[in-house]
Amino acid sequence: MIQFVGGLLVIASAVFAATAALLYGTRFPWWRSADGRHLFAYQVVIGAALTLWAGRLIATDQLTGPAEPGPWPYIRLVWFGLIAWVLGWRLLIITRAWREQRRDRVKEER
Repeated sequence: MIQFVGGLLVIASAVFAATAALLYGTRFPWWRSADGRHLFAYQVVIGAALTLWAGRLIATDQLTGPAEPGPWPYIRLVWFGLIAWVLGWRLLIITRAWREQRRDRVKEER
């Protein structure tokens, strides 16, 4: 069970990271500043790495297999719980900023 939950947290982290990169890349003018370019590149790299790991878990059926002996499954569970939390928080921040930006544009158009 610990192997499965840890794997789901890796997959959730990948989804959050890829979604945050996609939203930031398509909804904000990230190319206008060095900070924006760095933030976008950072998000893409994190999203790609986590997506590769999640894909490997699914493709090699490590999601439902037996847990490795030792502390690794527990360490992964804790760390990816924290990573999923932070990436979900980042996604929430990006979503709120996008809504505020859109609301400001609608006010300017009126």
